[in-house]
Amino acid sequence: MIPEYKLYHGAVLAELVDRCGSAVSIRAYQDSGRLLNYVLSDAVGIQVKHATQRLHPWQFTFPKTHLEMLASLKSRLRSVFIVLVCHTDGMVCLHVDEVLPSLNAAFGSQAWLRADRRKGEWYRVYGPAGEYPTKFPTGIDPVVEAMRQFAGT
Repeated sequence: MIPEYKLYHGAVLAELVDRCGSAVSIRAYQDSGRLLNYVLSDAVGIQVKHATQRLHPWQFTFPKTHLEMLASLKSRLRSVFIVLVCHTDGMVCLHVDEVLPSLNAAFGSQAWLRADRRKGEWYRVYGPAGEYPTKFPTGIDPVVEAMRQFAGT
């Protein structure tokens, strides 16, 4: 049986391969536990989180180990993103610098993000400090742009 999380991760990785238009190397980045983090073309890191509930809003939790892995990715790579897969509605791509301070502020408790979107609109993302000031389009364009920027450097 295929673990459910691999179906969501596969959707993200397939979208990356489809959108990049050139060769992409993908490797796992983990110390132990379930596959969660990837390194793309040795320059860009992603942490994929998914929500299985069909209806919005979609909730994502970040245990201490996930925050530590994000910090580790950030210290080793040029650019790092969190990709939130909102069931089959779409993907929200957040640069780690946008959200890590808010997530770390909730370090004593469970860190979390929540994504919400009305039909035809961009995603609104909420964290421990409230709603983020910008809205986010569906898709992984920021990851693709970062990979193109760092290709061959």
